Amino acid sequence: MKKNDLAQVEKILEIKFNNKSLIEQAFTHKSKSVNINNNNERLEFLGDRVLGLVIASYLNDNYPKDSEGVLDKKLASLVNKETCSKIISSLEIDRFLSLSEAQKQNKAGNKKILGDLCESIIGAVFMDKGFEQTKKFILKIWKENLKNTTQVFIDPKTKLQEYSLKLYKKLPVYKYISNSGPSHKPNFRVSVSIEQSKSFVATGTSKKNAETNAAKKLIEYLKIK
Repeated sequence: MKKNDLAQVEKILEIKFNNKSLIEQAFTHKSKSVNINNNNERLEFLGDRVLGLVIASYLNDNYPKDSEGVLDKKLASLVNKETCSKIISSLEIDRFLSLSEAQKQNKAGNKKILGDLCESIIGAVFMDKGFEQTKKFILKIWKENLKNTTQVFIDPKTKLQEYSLKLYKKLPVYKYISNSGPSHKPNFRVSVSIEQSKSFVATGTSKKNAETNAAKKLIEYLKIK
């Protein structure tokens, strides 16, 4: 990476690195260098863990009334590759990423590459600045995403499972009943019940879809919020 590019990266990130080689490593994709000490794979591994810890800690502190299941859903939506890739795109910093010519032509997997770059940068910041400064850095660039995480959709099967485990320490019981209709348009019938509840039957175009519909019926019957 050219000296001018290093300076631009630091300006965008608003971080002055003591060890400039960490920036270069963070921006070197494995397609450019298979040497694990030169490419960003190890920094990505480290950054992924640091990111998870920072965001999990933030959610735990700011949403004291949320269940573990809700917190887990929020965490997953905030640290997945799609969110990480959007962070990189918003910073307009991916132009400094070093890729092989073949990888530049191959558009498949771009989201993962950008997501990995984001985690690599976090890993580099952690290595250079330590945890507290890295935490401030993450919370700053995740600010808008954290604002939009107040509402998380929990699918009916997950909601019913959490309810059943909390009250009875048992999982809901799904039973396959039948499958009718042509192969291109099947109709599955499935039942679901939990401890001390009657069984509800629903249909769907797949077993998973039928289970979701059955769980929805039982949730409505039990008036689970």
